[in-house]
Amino acid sequence: MPALDLGTDLWRLDAVSILLLVLVVGIAAAVLPYAHRSLRGDRHGRGVTVAIGAMLVATALVSVAGPIWMLALAWSAATAATLAALGLGGGARALARATPWLLVSDAALWGAVALMLSGVEGDATALLLVGAAVVRCALPPAHSWLVDSLHAPTPVSAALHGGIVNGGGILIITQFAVVGSSALAVSVLAVLGGLAVVVGVLAALMRTDIKGRLVMSTVAQMGFMLLVAALGLTAAALLHLVAHGLYKSALFLSSNDGIDRRATERRAPRALPLRSLSRSARSGIGALLPVAALALAALAVYPGGRGAAELLVLVVLAAAFGIVGAQATAMMPGTVQAVLAAFAVAGAAVLFVLLTSALTGLIGRSASSAGGGAVVAIGAVCLLAVGGIAMVRRWAPHGTVGLALLALGHATGAPRTSRSPDLRREHAATAEFSPATATANGARA
Repeated sequence: MPALDLGTDLWRLDAVSILLLVLVVGIAAAVLPYAHRSLRGDRHGRGVTVAIGAMLVATALVSVAGPIWMLALAWSAATAATLAALGLGGGARALARATPWLLVSDAALWGAVALMLSGVEGDATALLLVGAAVVRCALPPAHSWLVDSLHAPTPVSAALHGGIVNGGGILIITQFAVVGSSALAVSVLAVLGGLAVVVGVLAALMRTDIKGRLVMSTVAQMGFMLLVAALGLTAAALLHLVAHGLYKSALFLSSNDGIDRRATERRAPRALPLRSLSRSARSGIGALLPVAALALAALAVYPGGRGAAELLVLVVLAAAFGIVGAQATAMMPGTVQAVLAAFAVAGAAVLFVLLTSALTGLIGRSASSAGGGAVVAIGAVCLLAVGGIAMVRRWAPHGTVGLALLALGHATGAPRTSRSPDLRREHAATAEFSPATATANGARA
């Protein structure tokens, strides 16, 4: 990726770093004022706000760092700020699993730095970079540290999901010349990314709390982003990283309003039910229009196509835009609004293709993926697994497989229960006075 020469080799200014800086600045502009307001009066509120600011500044430095050792310094600074924010905001419960996992990530990155400075850029270096990235992105089994971060306040979660977890994607994208040259590292990255997609989707479907569902959704999204990077599509991975960071941080900041929104929806007059034929027609148009627009835009921008990797990602995007279009049109109160919604989703699909094409032209392809057909096969298996989960949840949720998936999803996304006496008493008190326990006690009486 050619960088603009600013008279120093310590910093990089190119299309990638500028786009990432836009992400970090946008998150900071939303999260820091929110943290200042929401944590006012908390005895650790000022410290948490300062730690969040340090997290975002360090992430910005990771985005523009030139040499790998400078990136590692900013990476470790981000780790220190993250642990400070989790400790001040969530205490021991938030730090218990985050500390070892994040330190392992730092150790892996510094190991890769040592090898690269020694002139070694083989499988070992690439695997260390992949290890650092997947832990920072909270891919299984390291997702537990991100689950426990829910003990910290909402602004911390917004900064984590919008900025810190993206550090793994930044590392892979900026160092893809090293990672992409190792078939073993690319295959490991693809397997772990695909596993994260399946596990994240499964746990997000089973979680009933808003923030827990958002956490597991981030695990799935980070897995998909790294899987796309493993395919060699760094521009698509970068665009997905930025869009997800802005979107997910906004969702966390608005998660506390979920109860109020639900109450408002219940008080609102019920919409007139559509006939089955009308609903099917709306959903069909809402799905087909974005998919057709996406396909036509892809054919226009990439005449003749580029390969199996691009086709696989195009299928995933078509499914995503089709589902969004079907849901958006079904929710509209009138036919005109439904048509406008379908065209809006179709426009978003075309915009995504154009942005990806433009970004690919700006950053170029620094290195091709050494994984080849194996990575495409891994992605296809992941896609089939997610489709199978969706079908079971839709048509056989109470069957043997459906109940097994339900139990697995709950176990995967559950926060850790501390063994400390105080927290055991807290969990016991919660269980004793929970509605489910009260109902059971009443039944026994």
